[in-house]
Amino acid sequence: MNKFRKAARQKLKASIMIEGLQGSGKSGLALLFAKALTDDWSKIYAIDTENKSLDLFQGIKANTGETFGEFNKVDLTAEDGYSPSNYLTLRDEAIQAGAEVVIMDSISHMWNRKGGMLDMVSEAQNAGLDNYRSWGTEQNRKEKEVLNDIVRCADAHIITTVRIKEKFGLEFDEIKGKNKVVSLGEQEIQQDGLKYEPDLVVRMVSAGNIDGTNPVITIIKSRYAILRTGEDYEVTPELLSQLRQYLDEGIDPEEIFKVQRADIIEQIKAYCDTPAKRSIWKALKEDSGYVGKTEDMPLDLIKRLYRKLIEE
Repeated sequence: MNKFRKAARQKLKASIMIEGLQGSGKSGLALLFAKALTDDWSKIYAIDTENKSLDLFQGIKANTGETFGEFNKVDLTAEDGYSPSNYLTLRDEAIQAGAEVVIMDSISHMWNRKGGMLDMVSEAQNAGLDNYRSWGTEQNRKEKEVLNDIVRCADAHIITTVRIKEKFGLEFDEIKGKNKVVSLGEQEIQQDGLKYEPDLVVRMVSAGNIDGTNPVITIIKSRYAILRTGEDYEVTPELLSQLRQYLDEGIDPEEIFKVQRADIIEQIKAYCDTPAKRSIWKALKEDSGYVGKTEDMPLDLIKRLYRKLIEE
């Protein structure tokens, strides 16, 4: 039986996602966050899928005035394959080697590149399976679970980078009487809904520079009280120090879990915008055996059902 204990703040490992266009400064910011979290370059391990781009940082000056030190890295290539399980293996090897921070730059590859999720699903479809069953093969189901779980770890701080792209659609122009192409905004090159997994999601506004220009970010989502969703921040040495101090002081895990559950509920509400989708959600709840309100659903269950919902 579990025993009662005194409530206490606990140190949690950071889970940070940095999104931005190619060349927007994501890699440099990931290294800045990593150094702030461990203060020891030798404890930073990186998985580099960007043609050895992280090597370019070693020995150059950051906006903070500090020089990027000698961190550890491995190159993950198309020949290796970008399956989520390959990322997981390298992450676990890094932790066993003593990593305190693991950077994955970038995880977009395990979605849409060779050996990634879309590639594996396409192979299943080529073998004759329909869209639904191609996602539900034993291998693909396991890989998808890895994809969702890889962005956080109890044993190390995890920093991921994700590319974004501008999405376009058609809109009817009543004046000209024909459709026109319009921008639908920017979206991550990654699985829908993955951004609810990390505790902090930031988007690059502008990169830092060796002349002392600080990177600027927009907070897309934050479970950290010192950073507010929707606001822009300059990533200064002071801000990095505040983040380190905030995590070192510890966070009540239950507060994090409450915010995480609320994030997922908002995702479900936004997704279930038609009677058909609401019926699917209702059926998923019934099949799980859960009879209570969605708001009271255990976190592990609501995460699992949401993942099934967006696959339908």
